[in-house]
Amino acid sequence: MRLRKQRGLTLVELMISLTVGLVVIGAGSTVYVTTAVKSGSAIASSRLNQELMTLMSIMVLDIRRAGYWADAAVNPTQNPFSEPDVTALAVRPSIADPVAAATSGQCILFAYDADDDGILDNDNLFGFRLNNGVVQMRRNGDVVANARHDHCNDAEDNWQDVTDGNLFTVTDLTFDSSPSQCLNMREPDGVDSDGDGTVDNQEEEDCYQLPLPAAGSGDITVETREVVVNIAAQLTDDPDVRVQVAQSVRVRNDLLRER
Repeated sequence: MRLRKQRGLTLVELMISLTVGLVVIGAGSTVYVTTAVKSGSAIASSRLNQELMTLMSIMVLDIRRAGYWADAAVNPTQNPFSEPDVTALAVRPSIADPVAAATSGQCILFAYDADDDGILDNDNLFGFRLNNGVVQMRRNGDVVANARHDHCNDAEDNWQDVTDGNLFTVTDLTFDSSPSQCLNMREPDGVDSDGDGTVDNQEEEDCYQLPLPAAGSGDITVETREVVVNIAAQLTDDPDVRVQVAQSVRVRNDLLRER
């Protein structure tokens, strides 16, 4: 019996082989490109998240010091770094609305005794704001030229960028002080202060529920400040990569007022 010699592939067999090979190569390439793209997005998202967490840490640590005064033990109700409508921690809606009172907004202002000399000076004014996709920090101001230091867009204040708009755009920066609480130390006083027929109820203790005590009354109110900070950002060259972080910060120095 004579063996037949192999003379090669037919044209049909060759075309089938090439087709199968192209399909395999195409599938492998697709898997590789998809994996590379997803890995790149994951790395970019991780880097953006790290940038925002670093920014959050800077803001939280600074806000926490609001109202600090080296001489607080002398007379805490006369703290120059926590004067209502002057240096006390305040939230403003935005640069466009820089002085309106608000519990939530894109700008926060505060002061503290950074040099421990007990005196309010230019380098004791701080704050953060969102300006055209960039977060800025107030480094100092002018305590002589300005009677108030709770204005979010004062010409005398020095604001510096703390984020790079070329790398990422901050789409939202919100400071929410609504978790703060205020206690009127005159309560319980045995008087129906809010006129609802109930003496010394919880609403009477809350300074936010009732007007502040009248000037000259000698009453003392204690305000504990808590601020929820929310940041959202996206990569400038790839808007699909977005990250959002939030954190609550408790101000260590309570605001004491004597009326």
